[in-house]
Amino acid sequence: MVRYRDPLRRAFHPMFRASPGRSACIFCLLVLVLLASCAPTFLYRHADRLVTWKVDDYFDLRSEQKQFVRSRVQSILASHRREALPVYEAFLAEVKHRSADGITRQEVDWAFARYEQLKQDLFQRVSGDAVLFLTSINEGQVRYLEHVFRKEQDKWQHLLGVPVSERLDRRASDTVRWLTDWLGTLTKDQRDRVVELSRRLPDVQRIRLEYRSARQRQFVETLWKTREPAALIHGLANLMLAPMNEAPPTYRAAMERFEHAVRDMIVEVDQMITPQQRSHALGKLQELIDDIHQLRVS
Repeated sequence: MVRYRDPLRRAFHPMFRASPGRSACIFCLLVLVLLASCAPTFLYRHADRLVTWKVDDYFDLRSEQKQFVRSRVQSILASHRREALPVYEAFLAEVKHRSADGITRQEVDWAFARYEQLKQDLFQRVSGDAVLFLTSINEGQVRYLEHVFRKEQDKWQHLLGVPVSERLDRRASDTVRWLTDWLGTLTKDQRDRVVELSRRLPDVQRIRLEYRSARQRQFVETLWKTREPAALIHGLANLMLAPMNEAPPTYRAAMERFEHAVRDMIVEVDQMITPQQRSHALGKLQELIDDIHQLRVS
């Protein structure tokens, strides 16, 4: 009987609700969560178990596969701690420095571009082992993955059945809660303006989930057709990173409009925060930097 469980989705519910298509990114997602998580040390120290659990959700692993995944994740984490965490720490320190006196649009563009570079670097670190794992799966596990993807797609269709106005209200509420966590208490005027700005953002959930479903189907088709490493790496990159140069023009245009609007919103929100709120955010950012530094040296 097919099992379906998703402990990480429950653990990071607000983050997954904001971007449900990222749930298959497994290790990449887990490590990148460190950049925004309030508990990076816990996640990092238990990543081998969490990643193995997550991969098992998608493939119903055999015992030897669980051992392989966990051992490879442990090895990747060891090198990642030495080589990548210093880069993360430096990136966040630079973000803190640049945002201390306010954020310009150019600085927001820099942060987005740097974040994409970190994702690409992480993918390069895990793709080789991921391909080795994928060459070990059997037809039953491909069918299992196909079933899990289908259940995800059914869940997304349910989300799309929610009226647009309700989806926009949820997104605005999530944004207010996230900003309150980082900035401290918002004034009524700030909350109202954030809600207004959030609701103005394009509603891209349908086109995002439809494209995500198409990429999942393409990945399963690749697994049925070949286990050739180059094809598997290309399929993984398409699934995990969603390269814009391979996306349909309508998707690229919609996501570019959405991302530009988000960047503009970040700048506008930054311009209306108080010195006390900025200090609160810089303090939380320093705590995250300190946590990552402790991971590096421990």
